[in-house]
Order: sequence, then C-alpha cells, then structure tokens
Amino acid sequence: MFSDRASSHLDPWLHGADPTPGIVSVHCDWSGLALVWRRDGTRVRLERTRFRPFVFARDLRDVEHLEEQLVADDPRAPVSFRQLRGPAGSLRFLIDAHDGRRLRRELLRGASRRLGRAVVSLHDLSGYSVLGPIEQYLVRTGRTYFKAMAFDDVHRLQFDLETTSLSPHDGRIFMVSVLDNRGCEVVLEAPHGQDEAPLIREFVRLIRERDPDVIENHNIMNFDLPFLMQRAEMHRIPLDIGRAGGPRGVWRVQDGRSRAHWTCAGREIVDTLDAARGHDTDAAGRGLKALARAYGLASEDRVYLDGAQIAETYRRDPDAVRRYALQDVQEVSRLAERLLAPYFALAQMTPRPYHRLPYAGTATGILEPMLVRAYLHEGHALPGAQASSGAAHQGGATYLFAEGVLPRVVKADIASLYPSLIRTHGIKPKSDSLGVFSHLVECLTRLRLEHKQAARDAPAGSRAAGEHLASQIAMKVVINSAYGYLGAGAMSIFGDPDAANEVTRLGRETLSCVLAALQSAGVTLIEADTDGVYFSVPPDWDETRERQLVQDVSALLPPLVNLEYEGRYRAMLSHQIKNYALLTEDGQLILRGASLRSSRAEAYAERFLEGAVRHLLEGNVEGVRREFDRTVQRLRARSLTCADVTTTVRVTKTPADYLKLRDVRKEAPYEALLNSGRRQWEVGDRVRFYRREDGLTVTLSDQDVRDYSVAHYLNVLNSYAERLATAFEPEVFEQLFRTAPQAGLFDRPLTGLLPAWRAVHCAKPHA
Repeated sequence: MFSDRASSHLDPWLHGADPTPGIVSVHCDWSGLALVWRRDGTRVRLERTRFRPFVFARDLRDVEHLEEQLVADDPRAPVSFRQLRGPAGSLRFLIDAHDGRRLRRELLRGASRRLGRAVVSLHDLSGYSVLGPIEQYLVRTGRTYFKAMAFDDVHRLQFDLETTSLSPHDGRIFMVSVLDNRGCEVVLEAPHGQDEAPLIREFVRLIRERDPDVIENHNIMNFDLPFLMQRAEMHRIPLDIGRAGGPRGVWRVQDGRSRAHWTCAGREIVDTLDAARGHDTDAAGRGLKALARAYGLASEDRVYLDGAQIAETYRRDPDAVRRYALQDVQEVSRLAERLLAPYFALAQMTPRPYHRLPYAGTATGILEPMLVRAYLHEGHALPGAQASSGAAHQGGATYLFAEGVLPRVVKADIASLYPSLIRTHGIKPKSDSLGVFSHLVECLTRLRLEHKQAARDAPAGSRAAGEHLASQIAMKVVINSAYGYLGAGAMSIFGDPDAANEVTRLGRETLSCVLAALQSAGVTLIEADTDGVYFSVPPDWDETRERQLVQDVSALLPPLVNLEYEGRYRAMLSHQIKNYALLTEDGQLILRGASLRSSRAEAYAERFLEGAVRHLLEGNVEGVRREFDRTVQRLRARSLTCADVTTTVRVTKTPADYLKLRDVRKEAPYEALLNSGRRQWEVGDRVRFYRREDGLTVTLSDQDVRDYSVAHYLNVLNSYAERLATAFEPEVFEQLFRTAPQAGLFDRPLTGLLPAWRAVHCAKPHA
C-alpha cells in the first residue's frame, strides 16, 4: 500500500527525520505516554511508547532547587537538561523529565519562589517555550502523520445528524446518515422520541465496527458533536467513539479558542467548515449545500429541504428526508476530498496532529513547528526575545478605483508576490541563524512547482492528478504564510517585524509599477492589491490583446515575480473594497465579501440579491426591478414562509451573562430565545429567529404560522437593495427600488437603461 514516497533520505527540516509510514493518529499526555496508531493495509496497530516531555528555557533558575536531582544529559534521570548551541539570552536549555506533570510543577514552584507570587502557567512566564504533548512527541521523534500514504488510503467516515431543533435542550436526533470510503452507506432512524437512545447506541456501535481513521462533517465541531454529546449524556450513554487502548469519550482540544474543537483517541475528527475558512473566507460563511454548489459538487438529483421543515417533512415523506440525509454525507465526502486533501499533504510534513491543521493557521500553526523541529534536530537553541527597530508596521495596500458596474473585466494575478520577494531579496528572520526559514520557503516552492506540473501531466480527473493538485495547494498555503509569520511579532518565536516591513515596502513598489503600466495602456482600473488587479478593457480588445498586455507588464517586474492572466469576465459590480460580484463568460455568478455574501443573510433577501445582481451584470435593469417587485409582493402576500425570513446566529453569552446586561442593551437572538420560552442555552448554540408582526423576535418553530412583520422585512429588503446603489444615479435608484405602487412624476423608461459606474480613488492598508 505504501508508495515510493517512503524514503530514508528525507529532508529532516522539511519532513522530519523519521520515515515511519502509516501513522493515522497520535495521543499523548503530560505523563510521557504516547499512543500511536499505524495503518498497515486493512489493519491498524497500536504502538504504546514513552517520550520525555520537555520545555525550552532561557536558563535553569526555576529548577535549581532540585539540586542533585537535576542531571545533565541523562535520559534516565527524573529531570534532566541539555545545553543547546546558541548565544546568551536564547532559549538554550532543553529541560525534560520522565513525567511532564512533575516538570511543570517544579518549574512553577521555582518561578513562584523567584518572583514572590503564585505562578499557575508556564505561558505566564518569559524565557520559556512550551509545545503541546502531541507536538512534543512529533517534534522530538521527527515523525509525522500519513507518511507514504495517499488520501484514499486513510479510512474516512462521514456522519450527519437530522434533528427536530437546532438546540439539544428542546430537540432530539431522529436520523443519522453515515458514509465511508470502504462501502458503508446507511441511515439510522428514530421516528419516535423513545427511539433516540437506541439510535445513539447503534451509531456508537457502527463507528466502532467500521473503525475509521478520520471522522468528517461540515460544522461537526459546533453542531453535530455537541448535539450528539448532550443527547447521549441525557440518556446516560457513553459516547465511546474512540479506538480501544486510549482514553474513552470525546473531549475538547485545549487551545484557548472560543470556537470549540473536539477530539477522541485513535481517530482524527476534522471539520470541512474549518477547511473552507482556510481556503476562502467568503465561502466559509456558507452552509454545506451552498459550498457544494459553489465547488460544482452537488448531484443533479440533489434534494433540498428547508432546515426548519425537515422534521415535519419526515413525518409526511420519510424517503425524501432519507435521500436528503445521504446526499448530505455524500457532499461532505466530496467536499473533504477537495478541501481537506491539502491539509492531509501538510500533515505529512508538519509535526502537528492532522485534526488541528485546518484551523491552526499556517504561520504559527504549521510553519513555526517545522522551524522548531529543525532547530531541535540540529541541537540549536531557539531565539529569545527579539529586538526590533521600533518602526510601525506598514502593510500592503488595497486600492479601489471604480464603483458600479463595468463591462469586459480582466483579472491579473500577481503570483505569490510576497514569497517571490522573500526569495528574490533573501529576506529572513534575523534570529534564524541556521537559515531554516529560507530553506523551507525554497524547498516548498520547488515542490509546489513539481506537483503543479505533475498535476497537469496526469490524466484529467485521475487520482494522481488530484493528489498532485492537493499537494501543490498545500505547498502554496505554507509559502504564502511566510510573510504573515515574519509579521506575527510577539506571537511567533522567529517573527521579525522589520523583515515584514521590508517585504511590504517592496510589495507596494511592485504594485505601483503594475498599476502605472496598466494605466498607460488605456485600461480602466477597478480594484487592486498585492494579490492582483481587476481592470476593464476597451470594447475592441480581444483575449489575445489582454494576455499580451499582462505579459508585457510582467516583464517589467523583479525576478521571480510574475503577473499572470487569471481570467476574463462579462461584467463586474464593484461595491466596496474587497466586496464585488463577477459574471463569468459562461454565465456563472461569483459574489465576494460580507456585504454581498453573509452567513446571517435571510434566505429571501439572499435570493433577491443574487437575482438582482445577475440581472444587473447582464445589463437588464428591467429584470432588477422585476426581482424587487416580485419579492415585495411575496412579502405582502405572506407567500414566504417564516423560514424564508429567519436569520441564524451563534450565541456567545450564557443565560446568566445576558441577563446581567439585558437592562442596558437587548439583543435580538437572546430575546428570541426568552420570548420562545427558552431559559437555558449553551455558548455556541445556533439560533434561528425572526421578527413577528407584534415586534417581538422569536425562534423558528415547526409550525408555518407566517406571522412575520412585513414592514420590518420590507426595510430589510431595502437595505439589501442599497448594495446596488453604486450602479445607478440617485434618482434612477429611487425609481427602481420604490415600494409604493404608483409611478413617480419624473420616472424614466427602464427599457434600454444601463447600469453605470464612477471613478473613485480609495486606498487602505491590508487587514
């Protein structure tokens, strides 16, 4: 099963020094116990071993009280230290112990005595760097996940819950759909309330029987797992979905993040929502169905049901809900192949568990552990506190040159600008005396180009093409994080704000060169940043001329920096910086930015906006008006359901926290919970609510009462229409989106009327 990628000649800085293949999960604790599950074909073996937990320290002051118990270079001693190569002030002592719990206690005891106050965490102290237990094991051994494995070699399983409510406090599970890449496809059902406990037990049994390496779903961390855990707890059912030999149950990853992440022993739990956030921040706010459509992964016979009506539909037409549920997990599987495969490739290089990579962040979450591993491998100290020139950080810039609708739009991409500048000018952290940063950027760039070419050479749609494509995306993700890592400052070990400032200074110079050259060619600039430029071309230009312009401008740029022709579009709506819509040559609509695409958008308003923007970009102003009229009429006739007007938010306050603040400021989602009789909820619960005719906000119920406030939702509709204001003169805009039925005295004929644009010049630093 293992490919020829298994090699004893691994680059230890890039891949880790240990070529052990087939690791699919690792669990470690502070006692020094390591559980390593390795797949060998159809079998998974558990390896139980020990490692010595460690910390990097600037000095030994906080363990000096151990006296003769502290031994130099003795791996058999209860507590030992090793002096690494490096200057004074660096973290040049590696202190390790047989039991990491004792090591932490002794360090905190010594620090408390030294400082004259109680110290409860090593993270509160300067002069230390501490990794999590699994990262320590992987960094010290040079092992990584999935060496010599292909993505499909891993046993992957998807599951999805159908529930009677978004809250486990007043809803239950009535269906679980399960799919894996080894032939399992099943729907578990609980038609009646008393059937829920047997369903949960059967689900746990099925997981243990199928024995997957990885469990996947979309929003599994914030919905499916918490919901399942609370319902299992209510029925007093142990949720033992981990592998035998490790700790039982499911527990929260301790990473200090407000959004919960869960794990279990021997299996990696991963969320395609995390992966979507890493790939495309606009797409990340959308649900599974929207993402599947956006990526072209939805099947032609896809069943779509409104979330609030699924339980009611199940009572009337259970087969429709079964098809819907199975198609959910099928889409999750396809989405995982697209979005998680790059993280799988990164797990083969990075000393971090696979389940953390989609949300860890590529700079301090992926690049930094590789730097730390290289320094430990070379027996070299980590840098201590970094000195800076004190110059304020100046980021790149984003420019908006035009608002409104512009035709014949070209996107030119400044390919990997910051990494290219880093390579061209040899920019690296001043503290990186070994040159690991530059080595990683160069190696990853070379690997990316090799995989990119191999993906082109492989048969279209083949597994090999998919693997190479995922690998090149993974390399690109890490390469593009190099600048962000330099600018991370105190949050990173090797960060260097001065180096980051030099990168952005060169980036601004390069972008200015691009813009000047394009303007001199007679195009109309629309929006630009260090990722690329949108511009509109004259009506007599064809694609050949567009490509030649991009090629000519690229020739003016520094070595390794290229301007690439990315694509052409029929039209573009420029709304604000980083908020725009594009109509492709083949008629696809692309919306970017929170103003045009939001996870909190009401369904009816989102449909209006998509329809109106499409008509706008097609030059059909009459169609824009019809779209608005149709939506107004449906609101007034109450032909829209309550589900159509709801918004969904995630609560961030406990009931007690909200009640303390309620007299000062009332917030709609919490008022909706209270008005609907809810007195208990959990932080992270999703709430679907709407405004009733009487002005109260309430949560969505199973009953389609259609008691929403028409006046309120007409105002909401107007707020969405205002996002099209840049495309029209004020009097035309007022005419188009007037809710009064009578015509105005000075109304203009809409036939032949075209959207407009205007020149602006707005610039702001990158966020």
